[in-house]
Amino acid sequence: MQVRGKSIFIFFIFTTGSHEMEKDVVKKKMKNYRKADTESKAEMKKDAIQSSDEGIQLHEEEQKSLQEKMKKLNEKQQDLAMN
Repeated sequence: MQVRGKSIFIFFIFTTGSHEMEKDVVKKKMKNYRKADTESKAEMKKDAIQSSDEGIQLHEEEQKSLQEKMKKLNEKQQDLAMN
């Protein structure tokens, strides 16, 4: 009986240690998952900002082009009024 009691005690210590190691592995995996998730979200926000900046730049270029066309049209109108 005494040997069996020691065996159960050793088994208990082994399984407890194994359980702690599994908890550590799960904690590390969760930490890595959260880190990857955070990096992914940050990258998506960065892409959205870049896309928005490109849209703004395109709009500004279109606005500048339209202003130049308006200026040319006004100059033609003035030329026609003088003739």
